[in-house]
Amino acid sequence: MLSEQEISALQDVAPSLLSEAKTASPENKAFVFSMELESHLLPGLRIRMPPSPDDNPPPFPLDLFVGIPLAELKALAHADAAERQKLIAHFGATFSPRLLRAIQHFDAHTVNYEAGFQSEPGTTSVILEDSV
Repeated sequence: MLSEQEISALQDVAPSLLSEAKTASPENKAFVFSMELESHLLPGLRIRMPPSPDDNPPPFPLDLFVGIPLAELKALAHADAAERQKLIAHFGATFSPRLLRAIQHFDAHTVNYEAGFQSEPGTTSVILEDSV
């Protein structure tokens, strides 16, 4: 788990991590990204497809929780300003490939990340592999 001090430090970099994750997913500009550091056993990002104004919206819009390895978050929380920038840039550069590898075990009809829907209600969870 993250300590209170680590959570506090990560709150400062959360907007940068969210921006990097969103930039790494340009095909899904409509998705809503949020950071969850305290409410889960493993902190991470939530990616949701907002309600569709279409007449024929998908029955279950994407609600994906993406766990971020604790070691990665702890490194960010304890890094100095220059190292943080490097770690944030590395996160952005590796986010999309790691996310796609994490969801590849789902069938396309179960979780369709590109289209923004899933086959069942509720949250689908994946965990990013450790960053190398």
